[in-house]
Amino acid sequence: MKIDIARKQIKKYLNDSRDDLVKLTQDLCRISTENPPGKNFKPLTVFLADQMKQIGFKTDIIRVPKQYQQRYAPRETWDLPRYNLVARWDVGAGKTLHYNSHYDVVPVTDDWKTDPFDPVVKRGRLYGRGTSDMKGCMASCIYAFKALREFGLIPPWNIEISFTCDEEIGGMCGAGYIVKERIVRPDAAVICEGGAGASIMIGHRGVLWIDILIKGVAAHGSNPAAGVNAFEKGLDLLEIIREYHKQCLNRETGFTMDRSSARRPSLTIGGLSGGGTKVNTIPSDFHFTLDRRLIPEENVKLLVKDFKNIIANAMHCDKQLKAKMDVLMDFDAAITDSNSGICHTTQNAVQYVTGKTPRSCIFGAFTDLHFFTNNAGCPSIGYGVEGDGIHGSQEYAKVSSLSDTARVYADIALNMWE
Repeated sequence: MKIDIARKQIKKYLNDSRDDLVKLTQDLCRISTENPPGKNFKPLTVFLADQMKQIGFKTDIIRVPKQYQQRYAPRETWDLPRYNLVARWDVGAGKTLHYNSHYDVVPVTDDWKTDPFDPVVKRGRLYGRGTSDMKGCMASCIYAFKALREFGLIPPWNIEISFTCDEEIGGMCGAGYIVKERIVRPDAAVICEGGAGASIMIGHRGVLWIDILIKGVAAHGSNPAAGVNAFEKGLDLLEIIREYHKQCLNRETGFTMDRSSARRPSLTIGGLSGGGTKVNTIPSDFHFTLDRRLIPEENVKLLVKDFKNIIANAMHCDKQLKAKMDVLMDFDAAITDSNSGICHTTQNAVQYVTGKTPRSCIFGAFTDLHFFTNNAGCPSIGYGVEGDGIHGSQEYAKVSSLSDTARVYADIALNMWE
């Protein structure tokens, strides 16, 4: 009976606070945190710390050591410090429930119809960079605990909230840092993106990012036989890699995915690529990246070994081919048992708020969830606001989803008994 009363109080409070929720999302989006390179990280964490202090959380702004940043972040970000915020509400419980959101956003393109950093509401949608991915989720998380504090509702677990950087470039200085350095040690986690509406993310595919450098021999363009064309050698190697990937497409996961195309491995070639110095000079170097997504049944260590063998065999067959492979990022799929307490609690919360039967699935993309499941070893789910246009020029969040998502977050916090 008490939980029914609490749910009604929270629903009314959050529905009445919808305009304030929109305003907070707008305020967050107005602080541009495009990454790369990663500007305005300090001002945003200070703003967020103030929000959390107002509702009684203890806060800690953590600067990532420069040496760590230079080890794990791209060179173009090194002059801009990385900051993470951890906010805690200690209720004296033996377990801690963690909520994680990343505050960095991808850079904007030049084809926005509105100012991407001054979000506007049109037809029930809030348009702006970061409204859906994922500052709207951050605002919903903050208001979830505003609601609990408003009515003196005490969750059964301690609450820990992190707002972290760099998810858009891999997350190593963000969630990766606070988890691997054991700044946070949660017993369960809610990643505030991935699922939405009646869909709950209980994991995501694995990732292997590789950069392959081909070394050739420079020569004048009028005499190509005098050199070794690194670009052409790279194309030859790519054909071998493409043939290998065709064989991998026979693999299909037995897990429920968020979309049918994610049931098999995927490969993106040349997200970054380049080389050469002049139009009439044989290029002496060429590089290209591979973005390989793993289904849950695949193992990233074995996949790395496969690529190393492909390159070694290619160089054995072609003595002029000189190739070096660097692994930029690698981790296996992150999966949480659908029978875990956090999954059941989230399913009940989503069922109550949306009135729909929840669907648990594996995300085809990846989030910071893997740091919590694979590194912290805690069961984790992903759930955020409904929207569309993520990383595009018309990104938006549904205004009604801001308060609904906050209700889900609050309901999870109140019902984590297991």
